[in-house]
Amino acid sequence: MKISYLAGIVVVACLLTLAWPPAHATHNVLRHTEHGIHTTGYTFPLPQEYELRLSLRKQFGFALGGQIQGTFKLTATGPDDLRAVTFKLKAEAGGGEPIVLGQVTQAPFSLIFNTDAYPHGHYELSAVGQTAGGRVLASNVLRLEFVSAEAGWKAAGTFVMPLLILLGVVMLAATLGPFLLERLGHKPRRPVFVPGQPRHYGLLGGAICPKCRRPFGLHWWAINLVGGKFDRCPYCGRWSLVHRARREELAAAEAAELPVATPDVPELSPEEKLRRQIEESRYL
Repeated sequence: MKISYLAGIVVVACLLTLAWPPAHATHNVLRHTEHGIHTTGYTFPLPQEYELRLSLRKQFGFALGGQIQGTFKLTATGPDDLRAVTFKLKAEAGGGEPIVLGQVTQAPFSLIFNTDAYPHGHYELSAVGQTAGGRVLASNVLRLEFVSAEAGWKAAGTFVMPLLILLGVVMLAATLGPFLLERLGHKPRRPVFVPGQPRHYGLLGGAICPKCRRPFGLHWWAINLVGGKFDRCPYCGRWSLVHRARREELAAAEAAELPVATPDVPELSPEEKLRRQIEESRYL
């Protein structure tokens, strides 16, 4: 198996670990409770349906494996006639009464809190809603552990650092692979293209290399980052942060290849033409 294919498979495995669930949800699964499957972005109720559904989204901090630290936003959704929601926090140890985090009387029914304001330990988050018709609705319960910032960063480091190291190894292998193959006598296959010719960039679209300014199709194993994709140009072989270019931008980059491939040759004067013919005749 070629190094490029192997590197692509490894990178995809890493990206699936880092990027699931998708970007509009969150990345850390917190706990599978008796009331639902909960992530830091959404709570998916189990077969028993709750009219008032409680979810948690991370604003800033740490969330992994049921442990959270930092600033989070609770959101309750329910029937159209929902008029007020009271958010509650209860410590699992001690069996005391729940603490009222706050009450919201208009949509969206959301409340922001910080875990550092409470002692470390296991807690239950819940909500109680009131409708215009006087009904009282109880939400699903989220069971989480509040941890310190040091514990959160330590746990995140043990999870993220091996992936970052693996990504670095894959990028190094993808960069040095063609060079090593060439030294071993195997000439790496370069993309064949005619300068200025329109190209097909596939389903992912195309990008323009900021180093050599050539357009190329985005690879499926490119690394997703906040500002774009970290991808390798197949022409110059260098890694860059690129973004998906519009069709007009790709066409302009294709057209810009022509002057480079066919530089303008100045027209020779009659005297220069005669001098060149005399010089060439010396070798006849």
